[in-house]
Amino acid sequence: MAEKTWLLCAAGDWPSKAIWKPLSQSANRIVGVDGGTDIALSVGLDVNLALGDFDSIVDESVQRNELPDQNRSDLLKSLEFAASTGVSTVNVVGIEGGDVNHQLANFAALVEAPTELEVNLHLNEHVVMRCLDRLDLWLEAGTNLSLFAFTSCVHVSISGVEFPLNDEALAFSTRGLHNVALGGEVKIQTDGVLVVLINQ
Repeated sequence: MAEKTWLLCAAGDWPSKAIWKPLSQSANRIVGVDGGTDIALSVGLDVNLALGDFDSIVDESVQRNELPDQNRSDLLKSLEFAASTGVSTVNVVGIEGGDVNHQLANFAALVEAPTELEVNLHLNEHVVMRCLDRLDLWLEAGTNLSLFAFTSCVHVSISGVEFPLNDEALAFSTRGLHNVALGGEVKIQTDGVLVVLINQ
């Protein structure tokens, strides 16, 4: 039976232990993304695979699977590798801080990841996910969330929030910034690619 859930550990700033610890406990496999392997090992995680081009890793004990290609990020290559092995859900930590180009590349990797993969980026104050067609969430009243269209979307709807959209066009803009859940089900639909940020 294929492993269903992976935790990918990248080399940026990590969220609090209260966030990454439960993710590590529920993961079928903990995987280091290049130099993120060293960070994961330093906090006591049982990393059994490292992925990437290995230009920043120090540890030599963990099994490595090299993913060469300097034109794509190690995170994107790791997400593609996870999908190729039958993984269905990937949680990612270690993507905050550092150069803004790396931060933008992490969001780009989320957008570019194989469509069959559920990807959740865990930041210190947000969970970031994507909506490719439909996304149903259950959020407490007052939860802040934002939508960003990373491709041009002609038909976007969101309900269960203070500022709903009903089959409206949305491009990359600030229009979806800072919405508020009413409490209960939040339904999002799109014909493009939306990135959803939820405050936690």
